[in-house]
Amino acid sequence: MNDGDLRAALDALLGRVTVVAAQVGDRFPLYADPDSGDWVSTRRGSWTGGFWAGWWWLRAAVTGLPADRNTARRWTLRLAPRAGDDTVTRGMTFWYGAGQGHRLCGDVLAGRVARDGAAALADSFDPGLGLVPVGGAFGAGPTPRAGVDALAGTVSLLAMAADAGAHDLDSLARTHVERHVELLVGADGGIRPEAVLSPDGMPVGGAEFSDGWARGQAWGLLGVAVAARRWGGGFTDAGCRVARWWLARFGQQVPVAVLGRPASPVDTSAAVIAAAGLLTLSEVTADDAWGATARAIVSDVVGHHLDGDGVLRGGCYDLAGGVAVRHELVWGSYFLAAVLAVLTRRVREHPW
Repeated sequence: MNDGDLRAALDALLGRVTVVAAQVGDRFPLYADPDSGDWVSTRRGSWTGGFWAGWWWLRAAVTGLPADRNTARRWTLRLAPRAGDDTVTRGMTFWYGAGQGHRLCGDVLAGRVARDGAAALADSFDPGLGLVPVGGAFGAGPTPRAGVDALAGTVSLLAMAADAGAHDLDSLARTHVERHVELLVGADGGIRPEAVLSPDGMPVGGAEFSDGWARGQAWGLLGVAVAARRWGGGFTDAGCRVARWWLARFGQQVPVAVLGRPASPVDTSAAVIAAAGLLTLSEVTADDAWGATARAIVSDVVGHHLDGDGVLRGGCYDLAGGVAVRHELVWGSYFLAAVLAVLTRRVREHPW
């Protein structure tokens, strides 16, 4: 696809925001039925609220319109009470939903909300485990676990707060990601999506490496690539290893949602998250082969799964539970818009 095609796709996605907003009102969208277009929404945002606010920040960054910026701010303020939630997904909530307002638009209010979220998240760091555990929210229970989903957002959120003056959070963030690489990244680059931990931090269970969701592999790729952007060194090596694992299995195609089950539905959200990770590795390593693959993935997603109204189809939330298995997903739309904004040079920073 040429630059004009990608710009048109981005414009459609950013225009989609106002359509979704009219449907959900004062609630946060989660996913939409592919036939009716009706959105399932939530009052507080669940683990995805940051992507809705972040989608508005992307729109504000591209359009420059004060009205878009004000709307983004309102959604960011709605996220502020989530700082007290017992979940590592606060890294997602406050990085994408507030940190991007500061990163992309220089918004002072968004920066303050992001730093407050980072401070609260840092308070959940467990020195014995060497990480911020998954936490007990969303029915996870009290057993400590390490999980890959929020890795990129957590690292970036804590690093932003460190750069703003909370210097101790840089080492905390680095320790957090080192432990996740140790626990969750296999020698061949396959990702274990989570590990149950004993009180002294030793893994006592969890899925096997490369088992489960393609989206878990994509979250891992993005998380390690973001760490490589921050600190380089062994994180760069690990990120390239995870990227090679992805390319060996999926190439430039949208992956099936469940690894090892070729008949399962695809997951476009996994594809665009992986593309963001590959673009980051391209920047870190100065190797455009990673970037070329990311562009090919995005072209496949746009060409086969995005309609002219900005509806990104083919997202699979939870196949085992039968929840939103071929749907429009708020985080998938966010990441596709973010990657397109980078590829078309309509934002100056990576929005992840």
